[in-house]
Amino acid sequence: MKPKINRIWGYVTLALLLLTLILSAVGAKKGVLLIRTGEKPEETARTFLESIVAHRYQEADACLDNYKTLGLDKMAESKQGAALLNSYAYTLEDKPARRGDTAVQTVQFRYLDMNALEKDLMTPITTITPAEGEPRPVYAELRELLEKPQKYYTTAELQLTLRYSEGQWRVVADEDLLSVLAGGK
Repeated sequence: MKPKINRIWGYVTLALLLLTLILSAVGAKKGVLLIRTGEKPEETARTFLESIVAHRYQEADACLDNYKTLGLDKMAESKQGAALLNSYAYTLEDKPARRGDTAVQTVQFRYLDMNALEKDLMTPITTITPAEGEPRPVYAELRELLEKPQKYYTTAELQLTLRYSEGQWRVVADEDLLSVLAGGK
């Protein structure tokens, strides 16, 4: 005796299978869709950047997705590094653009342009000609240039990427972010 298949339930099963296949294909192409999270990506961006500006580096490192630490605490050991760390300031622009589990927050980030500072260190400020011998160039000292570091401040527009993982937004430290934190190098 053959089992009887109810046509209505057969069509319902087929429709559900087809819907599952379509949603799986869309999910694979578009990525994870988040309906609602308790935390906003701009809050994580603000916490991360404010921690850096306030020299709370462990708090900033806790916001990272792809690094354990940025090593900013070690930079304070040199005069140049301390001047760089003290130059940081930021402004968040608009709301972040969100797509699935990724958000991009536009940030205006001010920092000490180390390339401009080093260029001035390598450029003679004057030439001394002794009574006998060749003229000798005179260079500025780092100490002198760091007395008024504002001359070397610059602002860059960053696209700070955040990723939602393990129930929270985390900062993805990319090449652009690392570059401005290193003074544009």
